[in-house]
Amino acid sequence: MKKVFLLFISFSILVSCSDDTQETLIDVAASEIIGEWELIEFTSEGISKTTTLGQTVDTEYSVYGKDFDFDVVFTDNPKNVTGTGSYNSVATYTILGETTTEVIPTNTANGLEDGTWSVNGGILKITPSIQTSLNVASDAKIIEFDGDTMRLKLNINQSAKGEEQGIAFEISSIGTAYIGLKRKQSNTL
Repeated sequence: MKKVFLLFISFSILVSCSDDTQETLIDVAASEIIGEWELIEFTSEGISKTTTLGQTVDTEYSVYGKDFDFDVVFTDNPKNVTGTGSYNSVATYTILGETTTEVIPTNTANGLEDGTWSVNGGILKITPSIQTSLNVASDAKIIEFDGDTMRLKLNINQSAKGEEQGIAFEISSIGTAYIGLKRKQSNTL
């Protein structure tokens, strides 16, 4: 069963997003996003429901990243995005009144998987190259941008079904994630 909970934590790191509230977004031109960025922030929190063997368990979770060594490259023609590197996710979750914290090595950044990108009206859309139930197009709201830093907000609303050791389960999660990126400076003189 612990594997199902670890899958849940991975699920909260690899989220799909939907826009269901009105917010002020920063309208950024595609030319301003092109380049290499480093991940400097990742946080996520919300509630997940796991159903297995006819029982549903609610889980409150929060995740934050640390020890970042993860870069994201946005190219222009074609508009591809590539994320490489790693960081540690510190995940705290409460299940049936018991709180657990785990450090999970992570090599993806919430919606910044390899794929294509577009930007329009303050929404950065990432469409992964490989589509799975946990890896679908993400609409990230650009909530801060100054040319050198960009902060994205993702509304989590996703569900997935799976099987672990012959036991079927379904996980649904609702929450919010934030990603902070800092433009990498070129070393040319």
